[in-house]
Amino acid sequence: MFSSVVFSQDISLYQQFNGRFDYTAFGNTLNVEENGQGGQCFILTSSSADFQLQPNQEVVAAYLYWAGSGPGDFNVTFNQVPIIAERTFNVTYNSGGNDYIYFSAFADVTQQIQSTGNGNYTLADLDLTFIIPAYCSPPGSGTNFGGWAVTVVYEDPSLPNNQLNVFDGLESVSRNNQTLEITLDNLMVLDSQGAKIGFLAWEGDSQLAVNETLRINGNILSNPPLNPADNAFNGTNSFTGSDVLYNMDIDVYPISNYINPGDTSATVQLTSGQDFVMVNNIITVLNTELPDATISIDNIIGGTECGNRELSVDYTVYNLNSTEALPAGTPIAFYANEFLVAQTATVAIIPIDGEESGTITFTVPSNIEADFILKAVVDDTGNGTGIVHEINEDNNEDQTPIHLLVNPIITGLHNLETCDVIGEEYFNLNEATSEIDPLYELSFHLSEVDAQNNENPITNPENFQNTENPQTIYIRISNSDCFLTASFTVEVVPCPLPDATIVISEVSACRNRVLPLPFTVYNLQATGPLPANTSIAFYVENVLLALSQTRQSIPIGGSENGEVALLLPNGLPNTFTITAIVDDDGNGNGTVEELREDNNSFTQVISFESIPPIPSLPNLLKCDKGFDTAIFDLTQQDDLIRMGPEDVVLYFTTAEDALQNANPITNPTEYENETDPQTIYVRLENEICFATSSFLLTTENCAPFIPQGFSPNGDGINDTFEISNLLNIYENFELHIYSRDGNLIHTAHNADGFWDGIATQGLLFTGSVVPVGTYYYVLILNDPKYPEPFIGWVYVNY
Repeated sequence: MFSSVVFSQDISLYQQFNGRFDYTAFGNTLNVEENGQGGQCFILTSSSADFQLQPNQEVVAAYLYWAGSGPGDFNVTFNQVPIIAERTFNVTYNSGGNDYIYFSAFADVTQQIQSTGNGNYTLADLDLTFIIPAYCSPPGSGTNFGGWAVTVVYEDPSLPNNQLNVFDGLESVSRNNQTLEITLDNLMVLDSQGAKIGFLAWEGDSQLAVNETLRINGNILSNPPLNPADNAFNGTNSFTGSDVLYNMDIDVYPISNYINPGDTSATVQLTSGQDFVMVNNIITVLNTELPDATISIDNIIGGTECGNRELSVDYTVYNLNSTEALPAGTPIAFYANEFLVAQTATVAIIPIDGEESGTITFTVPSNIEADFILKAVVDDTGNGTGIVHEINEDNNEDQTPIHLLVNPIITGLHNLETCDVIGEEYFNLNEATSEIDPLYELSFHLSEVDAQNNENPITNPENFQNTENPQTIYIRISNSDCFLTASFTVEVVPCPLPDATIVISEVSACRNRVLPLPFTVYNLQATGPLPANTSIAFYVENVLLALSQTRQSIPIGGSENGEVALLLPNGLPNTFTITAIVDDDGNGNGTVEELREDNNSFTQVISFESIPPIPSLPNLLKCDKGFDTAIFDLTQQDDLIRMGPEDVVLYFTTAEDALQNANPITNPTEYENETDPQTIYVRLENEICFATSSFLLTTENCAPFIPQGFSPNGDGINDTFEISNLLNIYENFELHIYSRDGNLIHTAHNADGFWDGIATQGLLFTGSVVPVGTYYYVLILNDPKYPEPFIGWVYVNY
């Protein structure tokens, strides 16, 4: 058993008819016998069938379908009239690893059937001769077939009002795809009486009846003995009673017991445990009596005058393709861009295929833009719902684009005032219209007539000088359709305004020193106070260097002194300019409206000055008090440095600190050197400038000072044999102490410190202080500066 794969096109609604309609079908097979294992591998290229309607039955539509094995023959003749397929369908069936292709074609032959009428019809030139050998069994799947059928929809005045639906496509069921469900939508069941369903199917076999059923809404359809319940697709024609319609079926079944009033859909189910069957079309005939309201917008009057939003709409409501009259009072809603703008209703009952015209006048709300879509909807209560049950609920509206001539909108137009200050006053007229949409065209005029006629616009509205006070200015605002005029006034008025000026004091500058710059801000020729926090900018050679501001409000005729510290750039020439500008935020912008805006700056020419250099200073030398350090009095250089009594002298440990006047030495009278030698930097400062210089601090190893006595009695005074200029200076010294008898009683080095009178060796070594008396020492410094030992005596006393 090989697996099978089927590809198809879904059955869907093709056409719907509402009225006193029914249908019939006729057609014939091209097979000379039922296909299958061992059958003839032969097929006709033409076949015929009779078509017959009653005199009171009129053809409304006729649809020709033809089908067969293979990729398709889409050019045939019908009663010798060439027919080209308007629509095509196909199914691919993979069985035993081989693809088998089947086709169906469609053409609308309504006009031909209407013209020819009753009689015998022949479909010819459907030539599958060279196709079917691959489909015959053996070697193929035994699915060689061909055939044709015409579905005819006719109108009969004696019939009840029906809804007739033509569904088509091409779907299949087989032993390996044993269930096929097709949902039929767009139904409208009001009365199940007389309801029926018909099928056009291909490739059914009378000899294959394995679980082959046809159901609607779960109910098995049958018409025995022609269509048994277990062999629905068996090569039969329900309209003629034929059972030799080899490998095609034209069948119809009553379904009154299987549908219910109110149903809008039905489910058709096909099953097959063996037979391969393709469904090409399904026809439903349902009793229904419903209107079908449609509407058209016929004419619109209005919208041709600027600002007039009133429209008169002529419309027509129709009840075409219906089976019942449309009741009076059917609501009609009109929408502008989905916004409800008007409502009305039909006046009279509109019969089947009738119509009613009307006119409605309404004003389009101002919140609707100039361009919108006007939509008319019949059977709409104004919220998208209807009250009339119709055949088709999706065809109730018509729409058309509308363009209203809408005036431009003038918003925020206001008068302009400016203060009467020194000189001529000008207005920027655009400030009065700043809130008006810039998409409009806008012009300014001196008269209303000029504005109306769009003549003599003011050429420079950004810099307008009034000729009257106050003076009326007229504006013209236009869009692509309309224009409006309006007016505002400009007026020069007296105002309490300050008049800020600034003066810089004469100063001298010194390179590498912060320049304290005194200044005074005045408010002299003013009619109002200068506010506090008015900004001040300081520029050196036109480059912003610092910002300041006033501290207090400066009254009329008043002033305020201030000072700003300027760190001048190194690259300035010896003579340069400093400019101070009051009411300047550093970007050239002011925030204070003044009587005069042209007197805010003051420029001062300033020169760098200098003082004579500090004369060469002597280095300072001190005895090493240990570890190459000593205490120095740096101020002993002051008299050599100062040039006047007001001069300030400061000492520093680095040249940078001396230049920046940072981190001066805090104890210059008792300064202990950090290195040996060490450079000390000095800064001389006066009101003109400053100068710097330097000198060295050095230490030397001086001769020790040896006392002639000490008293080791623990009173804290002279308790040790303290030799000045020794410890940590002559770090390799040797000290030997002898008794008066010449015995060595103590030896000391740098690490031992001073002798405390205790014998550490010899005959007197008792761990106690030696007796009162005279003792002798020998001090060897081991220093090339003092090659000879120091020899002497010391008296120990308590």
